[in-house]
Amino acid sequence: MAAFGEGIKLADYYRINREFLQPYYPTFTREDFDPRAWESTIPHIRSEYEARRSWRLCLFHREELCGVVNVTNISTSPRYSATLGYSLAEKAQGRGFMKEALLEIVPAAFSHFRLHRIEANYMPRNERSGRTLASVGFVKEGLASQYLLINGVWEDHVLTSKINPAW
Repeated sequence: MAAFGEGIKLADYYRINREFLQPYYPTFTREDFDPRAWESTIPHIRSEYEARRSWRLCLFHREELCGVVNVTNISTSPRYSATLGYSLAEKAQGRGFMKEALLEIVPAAFSHFRLHRIEANYMPRNERSGRTLASVGFVKEGLASQYLLINGVWEDHVLTSKINPAW
């Protein structure tokens, strides 16, 4: 069972960074800011990991939650792939935290889940995210028109991927 503090940290992360993340984030719900909702979700997050369907991680700097990384849609044969998503607190931007995290998480995901490919997509106007992905070896594959519904608007996304060099 999770300690109540985990839910508080996640709720605070989204509450504090809501305005900053909103332009790139699907519509927030009340549960995103509710510690008790997070507490009830944490066991499901653990079971998804144990079932090898997803891996959701929190990034900390000096004991403060500064970002999240999610490896989701994990699939086995014949694709052996997953989707990578992430966000970083506004005050943690530009300090190399996400690059540092992805340099560890992506190889670990390849190995642990026996993945051949990880996909990550970003809105064309989110150039910082594009640079971060490129810096850890993700390659642009194309543009998907009206790919995700973000804040009530269908947003185009640049499609990128990284292939496991050790496959």
